[in-house]
Amino acid sequence: MKKAWSFYREMSSAVRSSLWFTICNFLQRGTALITVPIFTRLLTTEEYGLCNIYFTWFEIFVVFTSLKMPYEGLNNGLIRYEKDKDGYTSSVAGAIFVLTVVVGALCLPFHRWISKVTGLNSVMLLLLLLQLLLNPMLYLWTNREKFDFRYRLPVIVTLVSTVLSPLISVATVMNTEYRAEARVMGTVLVQSLFGLVCCIFLFIKGKKFYCREYWKFGITFNLPLIFYYLSQFVLNQSDRLMIRYFEGSGKAGIYSVAYTAATLTLLFASAVNGSIHPWMYKKLKARCIDEIGKVLFGVSLMIAAAVIMMIAFAPDLVAILATAEYKEAIWIIPPVAASVYFMFSYMLFANIEMYYGATGYVSVTSILAALANLALNAIFIPMFGYMAAGWTTLVCYVLLAVLHYILMKRVCRKKGEAAAILQEKKMFYLSAVVLVMAVLMNGTYLISGLRYFVLAAAFVILFITRKKWLVLLKTIKKQ
Repeated sequence: MKKAWSFYREMSSAVRSSLWFTICNFLQRGTALITVPIFTRLLTTEEYGLCNIYFTWFEIFVVFTSLKMPYEGLNNGLIRYEKDKDGYTSSVAGAIFVLTVVVGALCLPFHRWISKVTGLNSVMLLLLLLQLLLNPMLYLWTNREKFDFRYRLPVIVTLVSTVLSPLISVATVMNTEYRAEARVMGTVLVQSLFGLVCCIFLFIKGKKFYCREYWKFGITFNLPLIFYYLSQFVLNQSDRLMIRYFEGSGKAGIYSVAYTAATLTLLFASAVNGSIHPWMYKKLKARCIDEIGKVLFGVSLMIAAAVIMMIAFAPDLVAILATAEYKEAIWIIPPVAASVYFMFSYMLFANIEMYYGATGYVSVTSILAALANLALNAIFIPMFGYMAAGWTTLVCYVLLAVLHYILMKRVCRKKGEAAAILQEKKMFYLSAVVLVMAVLMNGTYLISGLRYFVLAAAFVILFITRKKWLVLLKTIKKQ
């Protein structure tokens, strides 16, 4: 403990800030996962689906009401206007306030039509407007503090809101017949309260509501990225909206449980990519190509193993997370979990593209994959039901990984990088194994004995070949 404390005290403020915000991120996602078994037992599938539909629509509307200024591009503005960082931040808050009011005013005459299209009643639409107004203020303040490595107060606010939000939601759900609205209200009220306090603090400190130069920079920087934000949303969230449209909120609720469970491995994949990213850049600069290939295959193997384990234990995980009403979710987990592996793969390829400065194609590939996702869902959900959405997601992430792989190879050739950075054949075979397992493990879900036999056989093979895997792990650890 003394060594750990000494090591912590020697960390720079930047490293401490990164550490604490990473911990908060894990706690937020972990709390969201822990509350799934609670809400799936308190709410019907229709009510649970409606709650998820609400949060999905929030992700769409916030793109237009905030242009994602508190989330993306804020650091660029703070660097550009370094001498007036607080003024720039409060001015961005003013721009978001005006944008939200304008969008709300434009939508007001059409609220009945919007309610019909979104599936949200008047109460939920009011909650949505409140959250759109104040939630970005919370993130704006948090990211402003993070820029100067001030982490203590933001961490406290994040932890308190992370704990309060589910507690209030559970309390309100248990004491009303309007349970879906109560579930949403608990989260919105907590975030809005903190957002209001942060908004007041930003204006007191920055003393600027409107600055033409600041507004112009913030809006013009983020406006061209709208299509990129929307394409990312389509890939990650639109399935639920299309399922609700074609099959109702109940099926959307089942799909949401499966998606939450399946993307657990995304936490691990994102953490690994965040750790390996700077290391990869240093090795590329030093032209240590062989070392990169070995390590990237090793970490890809780890992600693949985590994904396959998720697929194998899907029935057990769904039984823990939800009631028998959600049993069909087990059939959605294999393709969505396999999608995480291909998400990780395309992130690796994109890292290499960005190292060589080829950032222009990132938005284009995302838009192509998003359009493919919308088209495939529109065709196959009506034909085969809502479970088809899981497989269309997998197809689109495979497409995204293939497109980024082609672009990476093109960039490497242009830069005169003759040697292959990746162990391509091994990566290809590993990808094929993930796809095959996503298909074959479906056949074992109705026969638990067979599934456990397959798992036992896999563990035996791993034990027999353990020396080979230990060497690989040592290589990764050394690097």
